[in-house]
Amino acid sequence: MKIVIVGGGAAGLMAAINIKNDNNEVVILEKNEEVGKKILVTGNGRCNLWNFDMHYSKYNSSNPELLDKIITPEYEDDALNKLVELFSILKNKNEYLYPRSNKATTVRDVLLHECNKLGVEIITNYNVTSIKKTDKFIINNDITCDKLIISCGGKSLPITGSDGSIYSILKDMGHTIIEPLPSLVPLFANESYLNKWNGIRCDAKVTSIIDGKKIKEESGELQLTDYGISGICVFNISRDIVKALNEGKNATVQISFLELGEDEKEYFELEEKNNTVYELLLKVFDKKLIKILLDKMDINPDAYIKSLTTKEMSRLANYIERFNINITGHGDFNKSQVTQGGVSLEDINPDTLESKKIKDLYLIGEVLDIDGDCGGYNLGFAWMSALKVSDHIC
Repeated sequence: MKIVIVGGGAAGLMAAINIKNDNNEVVILEKNEEVGKKILVTGNGRCNLWNFDMHYSKYNSSNPELLDKIITPEYEDDALNKLVELFSILKNKNEYLYPRSNKATTVRDVLLHECNKLGVEIITNYNVTSIKKTDKFIINNDITCDKLIISCGGKSLPITGSDGSIYSILKDMGHTIIEPLPSLVPLFANESYLNKWNGIRCDAKVTSIIDGKKIKEESGELQLTDYGISGICVFNISRDIVKALNEGKNATVQISFLELGEDEKEYFELEEKNNTVYELLLKVFDKKLIKILLDKMDINPDAYIKSLTTKEMSRLANYIERFNINITGHGDFNKSQVTQGGVSLEDINPDTLESKKIKDLYLIGEVLDIDGDCGGYNLGFAWMSALKVSDHIC
């Protein structure tokens, strides 16, 4: 057979490596001047390529009931084994796997080297503008093939070549496209204090609230900026907020600036008795954040904690543990790490990722309506989906 793969990113390169053999001719069509461009910016250039908790619950879709049929333990094991086979020694940091070099270039270079060694043909600077299907696929009235794999990503980070142009082609072929939106993005606000807290990083818990209903919470390092909030914990709650804002709903993030263990709570309660409000806050918060909290609390900073009324204590706890910030916007595709939306999962066979609309057409990676949290999940799906298709074709 002749198999053409549109898109030389993580999923496309992995699929090519697994499909190429003496009986199959494999061609990658890459829009950019080089393959793997998006891999190079993954994980801030370090490329978190796997997570040991690669469960389907870490993924999102407009059809979540189909996720466990696509992301299965079998392909979790297969993908991890393949990564170990390709990279031999991987760096384990808190159950996240990185290349031993700690460089994303290693991931791209190893995959490219393997493709070249196997004899995969790679055509760069090739923009697919039309796909027709007769007994074979005809691409741009130029290239024909027996089977076609679409692996050209979504719309996130268009600088890497993912501009979403494939969606219109797939729609014309009968597929339903769930509206692509940014995901894993910073969130914007319009508060007077943003310039005052710009640059602060702190551990916190963030909770997304849509039209008054709590949706999702995440803990981690929170980055306070002059435009709003950022950090991995914010990215992981951003999906629902982006969707809500685009539907005209109200979105709020509740920040808990202080999460204490039992031992810490006991110590904190002892400290409360002999400290002023300011002294207590100074022990745990950045001075810039203290000023913002005090302005909102309307409590005398020189008052001793033990002298506060029940109402004042409630107000103190409320702004430390339940600080609400109204979200007015979000990063666009230039700032998003992944695309939510894409080809509807109802249009593909979950066992093979073959299109139900067009025989011998397969869709893998970010082009599908599947997106994961931060932490190697999206690259993980690229590997797993590539292997699932490879198994079926071979």
